[in-house]
Amino acid sequence: MSSSSEAKETLKPILDTYIEALDERQVDKAIAFYLPEAVLIHRGKGCTYGREAIKQELQKFDGEMGKTTMKMTNDKYQKTTDYIILEADYELTTEKKGTVKGKFTQIWKKTSSGYMIWHDEFDIN
Repeated sequence: MSSSSEAKETLKPILDTYIEALDERQVDKAIAFYLPEAVLIHRGKGCTYGREAIKQELQKFDGEMGKTTMKMTNDKYQKTTDYIILEADYELTTEKKGTVKGKFTQIWKKTSSGYMIWHDEFDIN
């Protein structure tokens, strides 16, 4: 595995653009970061397969939360030849639900057009 600093340096600009799209309620922009065969897992609740189904979940989440601002802490990055794995804690300040906290793990897969989300797993405390 490569260094975690290299993984962070590679992924952070992409991740920041993805998070900004979610915070600004731009679901169409956010979903473009997911591979067609991606999975979204809400730990203990369920799993969603495929970009279109994940888009519906993101729209549902957006409707429940409203505008959000995400703060990420305790972020850890790992890189292999074709993947970057990110684990972190998050805190969302939301328009409709107040403060929401949890943990997430994402696996970003290297593609010909850059890194895209292959696996997105989260919980809400």
